[in-house]
Amino acid sequence: MGEEHRPQFLHRAWGFDLDRFFAQVNRIRSALPEEIKAANRVSQERQQILASAEAERERLLAEAREQAALLVSNDEVVRRATGQAEEIIQRASTEAAETKRSAEEYATQALANLEEYVTRVLSAVRAARERLGATPAGTDED
Repeated sequence: MGEEHRPQFLHRAWGFDLDRFFAQVNRIRSALPEEIKAANRVSQERQQILASAEAERERLLAEAREQAALLVSNDEVVRRATGQAEEIIQRASTEAAETKRSAEEYATQALANLEEYVTRVLSAVRAARERLGATPAGTDED
């Protein structure tokens, strides 16, 4: 019986809707784990993209070395092989850098979106706390 009367007393004493307050708190609680999971997925995707770019770079470097080793028979062939190898290495480095840049941009944007959402949630929580503390206990509101 005492538990049933306390929410009514608090509702009248503080002048706010406890049901609405707890509904907002529950909504915030349920939304945060999904945003954290999304941030973890973004981080994992970024790591996978970087690993893939590194593997591709290594593959291209190995291909370049292999081609260079096959063409070592004479000076002209060696010069051509060296030029091709350098070209492949340059292309691999450029592609790896571009893939890394793209992955970092994607991760940065996803984290910025998460930060914006968390900031909004924090603002809502602060506003709710201010409303709780803003109404004096002795004020009668109808």
